[in-house]
Amino acid sequence: MNDYAQHAEPQNAESSGTSYGPVIGWAVALVLAAVAAVVVVWQVNEQLYSPETTAESYWEALRAGDGSQALGHFHSVPEFTQEEEVDHLLLSDEPLQHSIELIDSAALAGTEAGAELDFVVDEETYTTSLPLARTGSSWGFFDTWELAPSGITWFEVEVPGAPQGGIGQVQVNGEPVNLEGEAARLAAFVPTVAQLSIDSQWLSGSATHVVTAAEDGESSAERVTLELEASDEAASVLREELTSYFENCDQQVLMPSGCPVGISTSNRVDPDTISWSFPDPEEFSLTFDAESWQVTHEELVAQISFDAVHHHTGEQVNETAEVPFELDIEVGASGEDLVVSINGATP
Repeated sequence: MNDYAQHAEPQNAESSGTSYGPVIGWAVALVLAAVAAVVVVWQVNEQLYSPETTAESYWEALRAGDGSQALGHFHSVPEFTQEEEVDHLLLSDEPLQHSIELIDSAALAGTEAGAELDFVVDEETYTTSLPLARTGSSWGFFDTWELAPSGITWFEVEVPGAPQGGIGQVQVNGEPVNLEGEAARLAAFVPTVAQLSIDSQWLSGSATHVVTAAEDGESSAERVTLELEASDEAASVLREELTSYFENCDQQVLMPSGCPVGISTSNRVDPDTISWSFPDPEEFSLTFDAESWQVTHEELVAQISFDAVHHHTGEQVNETAEVPFELDIEVGASGEDLVVSINGATP
């Protein structure tokens, strides 16, 4: 019996060790599988569901000029987009594509807060954040990221003197936007480049505005002032009117009718030798401000020369004189016409 017991105990121990082997193996396999699953979930989350991936997809939509696809990356849009006064032109395809054509050297990089885009416009470097928000999860594992509402902002274009200049629209990336008085409000994606211009027959002006995210992460309203300038055609009309006015004053008399110049002399004048000269119309400048058209010039002086016989000696003399004068010039747009009114006055 003792010999049998001694042989039986090692056999039982060996049998017990053999029975636990598969269990331990399965446990190790399950642990490894769980670790592998966690790694896979982490990798998928980082590569497919990261904020940077969402930012890249949004940027690709902007680069494609696809406004609808870009809007699809937003969790919600700002309330101001529902206001009637806010124009949505820059959220549409063609103006958006025009914006992208103005952006060079774009580089997207991930940040702790989401993503950041560096780009160049007209040789100037800009940086903007792409505001992202975690909006939930997919399948219980993967984070869902979308653009925050502040990824759409708005700005105001102000055109001082637009009503006085007969201006009712401004061109934005090649498309017309109506002005409300002197201003227009436009919604825009972050980032957007807006080329603003007015190119009417009599007035012109241009500006470029680059839209970036507000530093405080909230929607901000910037004001872009578009200064109006008299067009070359308007300046040409003014010069033509001045030329005509001065030509009318170039009469072979000492006191031209309807003109703010004239002299008198006691000598006997040969009228055929009377010659007047007036300022060069090219020396007059036409500008426009928020109030009205303005004409600027140096001091106005006309010159006259003529031959005469001296009333005492009978000697033949040549007389010359400088005659200062003033002009009241009013310019205004009436429909498609530029009206120039010139009235003379003596100092």
